[in-house]
Amino acid sequence: MTEPKKRSKGLTADELMALQEEKLRTDPKYSAEVEAFEAELERRARNLSIAEQPIVRDLRSVGIEVSSVWDLVNTSDPYPEALPVLLEHLKKGGYPDRVMESLGSALAVKPAAYAWETFRELYLSAEGRGEEEGLAVALAASATREHLEELIALLQEDSRSDTRIHFLRPIKRVGGQRGRQMLESLVDDPMFGREARALLKASNRARKT
Repeated sequence: MTEPKKRSKGLTADELMALQEEKLRTDPKYSAEVEAFEAELERRARNLSIAEQPIVRDLRSVGIEVSSVWDLVNTSDPYPEALPVLLEHLKKGGYPDRVMESLGSALAVKPAAYAWETFRELYLSAEGRGEEEGLAVALAASATREHLEELIALLQEDSRSDTRIHFLRPIKRVGGQRGRQMLESLVDDPMFGREARALLKASNRARKT
């Protein structure tokens, strides 16, 4: 029987890392930097919470009890009463980018299809990355068959960022053969190619079952 190799006198990688972490924890400069970072995160969270209070109040006035718009994003329960309130604040704007993102994301439900054209207009004029992301998600989730050509036009809108990748899935969902052809035309695209190939692969598997 082969005897187990004896451990060398040197420290393992895990032990070295543990020693380095301990040294950092006891380093006053490092500790001060960590505390400052955590304080900044708390400050930002507090400011965002204050900024969205008008939305929270209006939601509560229609019977939607939440402490943040993100509570709606993270629930699977329907909230039809909230949609007009969310849309009104989304159109009003003026909130921090993260709050604007939450409004768009909370409107990313099929019953919000009636506001699709509004989403499109706001998406094309969005300035913050988060706002653009939230509106792209809303457009994708609420799109119907009648929106196919507009989805394709948005996908080709170079003034917008890579948030346009959210439009590939609804193009497949509502587009039929036209949607499939659109995805096939994008398989080598540097921005959309990977997602297009994945969606086509999933579609091919579904056809075989």
